[in-house]
Amino acid sequence: MKFIVSALIILSFLPIQAQTKIKFEEVDYDFGEIREENGYAEHTFYFINEGDSPVRITNVKASCGCTTPGWTKEEVMPGDSGFVKASYNPRNRPGKFRKSLRITASDTASNQTLYIQGAVKPKPKSPEEQFPILAGDFRLEYQTLNFGKITTEKPITKSFDIYNGSDSLTRLSSDSFFPEHLTAELSPSTLQSGEAGNLNLTYYPIKKKDFGFVSDNIKLGNDEGKSISVMAIIEEYFPEMTAEALGQAPKLELPNQIFDFGEVTRGTIIETTFELKNIGEETLELRAIKSNCDCVTYEFKNKAIKKGKSRQLKAIFDTSDLRGNQYKSLTVYSNDPVNPTQIITLRGKVEK
Repeated sequence: MKFIVSALIILSFLPIQAQTKIKFEEVDYDFGEIREENGYAEHTFYFINEGDSPVRITNVKASCGCTTPGWTKEEVMPGDSGFVKASYNPRNRPGKFRKSLRITASDTASNQTLYIQGAVKPKPKSPEEQFPILAGDFRLEYQTLNFGKITTEKPITKSFDIYNGSDSLTRLSSDSFFPEHLTAELSPSTLQSGEAGNLNLTYYPIKKKDFGFVSDNIKLGNDEGKSISVMAIIEEYFPEMTAEALGQAPKLELPNQIFDFGEVTRGTIIETTFELKNIGEETLELRAIKSNCDCVTYEFKNKAIKKGKSRQLKAIFDTSDLRGNQYKSLTVYSNDPVNPTQIITLRGKVEK
């Protein structure tokens, strides 16, 4: 008997679960696949007021600006129905989506969340949209053709999509221009009007005779001076070496790779030196020194450093037209097979 009384007392203190007045026919709707070019995809969720007093939806908040909600604004009487409408904009939103609509009602127990989901099939692009860059009679996807990271081991060939945007059959003409370290072939060798193909570029890093980030301009026919950029990051190739060979190789050491200049007034010319030391057995050759900003230059007289010797690299940082925290660098490329690429950093703050 005591147990039953205790149980009744406990139950009397438990919160009573409020019952929602709004009953939706469905709370999760899947559009399936929708096409971007068809515009807004819309679905209406219908509900009934199953309570014994009127209820009003005061707000519907979508989880994304891509979804526009609408709903019954007036009070819904007991037994009557209302709606919540979801309009999803698929423009520039390819792929799967799942969005929510959070409902706030005058009867707080009726607050709930609806969901829409689906997958957007992108709008087919016109040739002008797919190949927006005009280059002579051709059209390309990008103004810059990027080879990415390559080494001096061997030539690298990369294909880029190309389109004949002219009204006639066309090919690579004698008016085209490619630097010595780049060759090009069209595949197929001729393209009909409105036909797409491939521009096969072959890059010869050895002929470029440079390292790090490099950029060149090419021309595809007579296109009134407009050029396309070809970009690459060139690193030296080192074949696999034995431990003995590595022990005899040159080795670059930078005792201090960071110079903190603190706070300076804008327009100050900062000069500092970095020691470059060869602690290997063979002569160290500096292949290139590249700055990440035109504001940083350097002075270095001899790019060969013999065993056990060191040289000073002078860095000059012009802070004109700069303001705030600064992180500038010089990248040193050498024939050190273990660490061929090393970075020197200048950092600090430039005040107005």
